[in-house]
Amino acid sequence: MIVKTIYFLTIFYCIASCSFLTKKIESLSTPINEVSVNTKVIKKNIFCPENNKIQLILEDDSTVKFYQPLIPIIFENKTFSFIQKASMLSLIEMSRRPDVSSPSARLQYYLRYNNKDYYFDFRPKNLEDDTKMPYLKGIEVLLKMFDKSNSLLKVSAKLNQYLPQNINVTPELENFLKHYKKDITKNENLFNVFFKGDEVLTKHESFKRNNLIQIIKSFNNENISNDSFYESSKNSIFKADSGRNDLDLRCNFDFNKDNSLKEEFIFTDQRKSHYFSIKEGDNFFIAISSTIFKKPFKTFDSTYFIKSLASPLPEPICQFKNSVQDLVLISSNGRNPAQHLKHLVTYDINLVDSFLGLKEILQFSRHLFLTNPDRILYESKKGRKSQLDLFLNMNFPIYHVEAIGDIVGLGVFKNGKYEDKSLIIDDRSNARLWCSP
Repeated sequence: MIVKTIYFLTIFYCIASCSFLTKKIESLSTPINEVSVNTKVIKKNIFCPENNKIQLILEDDSTVKFYQPLIPIIFENKTFSFIQKASMLSLIEMSRRPDVSSPSARLQYYLRYNNKDYYFDFRPKNLEDDTKMPYLKGIEVLLKMFDKSNSLLKVSAKLNQYLPQNINVTPELENFLKHYKKDITKNENLFNVFFKGDEVLTKHESFKRNNLIQIIKSFNNENISNDSFYESSKNSIFKADSGRNDLDLRCNFDFNKDNSLKEEFIFTDQRKSHYFSIKEGDNFFIAISSTIFKKPFKTFDSTYFIKSLASPLPEPICQFKNSVQDLVLISSNGRNPAQHLKHLVTYDINLVDSFLGLKEILQFSRHLFLTNPDRILYESKKGRKSQLDLFLNMNFPIYHVEAIGDIVGLGVFKNGKYEDKSLIIDDRSNARLWCSP
């Protein structure tokens, strides 16, 4: 039923949505006549089938292997509060991905804690200032507001006891090292950590992590933690008009504004983001860091933590809520990711009453219209012949794209007195969802 609804709404959307589309040409992939439709796609679990007590969103399969020994001693450890676990997860990701989750990265997180929702967004007041640490500021505020008995220094000291000295290089970190190989050689701290001989480390090789206490002390001792250095938006999720009477929609961007933003054109290719999440019982923590690399590379003190620029734009987040569903979704990856959250309303996400229904909408083939000249980017391998025929009849050039966008988040569906709760990932990404047994 949902897929049929999507199909018919696509007809309307194709005609009506051109005003929302970008005015700049993206690089195009394969012409549609060179692509077979309905190619089999390898599926993965995008939600936990049961309301597992502990759930994690992790980067990829290799990251799951890295976390496996940490899960029982940290994330299933009953002596640690949920806020401590969320803070530790953030610090681990900073250690693992110093390129995209450096101390200077912008940090956004959505917290559902003790049945209350909070949204925070941390960046330096001066976006050109690479000496500040909004990522660490965000974790510090998390602890100060919700677990005052702990501090960044205390949590990092505990974490140092459990975190291995060597961290595996993931495929995405390998891509960063290869792409910026020449720039990394010019920074002694980075060169000493990420080079073996004359070559950068590759996936499945490892690097020696920095002691977390060192960077936390720099954050505290140099007064970088001063509140006046940062802009932080608390609960900046605003009500939006969805056009649906049975949907309460709240977003961190102007949902009803034309989303062809000039800033988006400028920063899309430069901005890199990284998300991670933990669920424990009824509590959720979903975070995303975003950054723009600044050359020549500089690092904090003698660490491998890169001084980058916080992204000038937040990643788009929306909450979709009615009597049956409560969804919080973050869209990232690609040009103007807010479009994909808008599409969900067009596809009648308000009618979804289960994770299987949500899965149908999230896995449905995505497309983008581009103008000057008019073109369509289309996930043909996920599409149906009827949908392709519709596009062909519009007399637009159609180009195949392997995957468009990346949406993650949390979901709660009411089933009588029982509630189904799970983290959610996109089958287009390499992300993996870990569900406790």
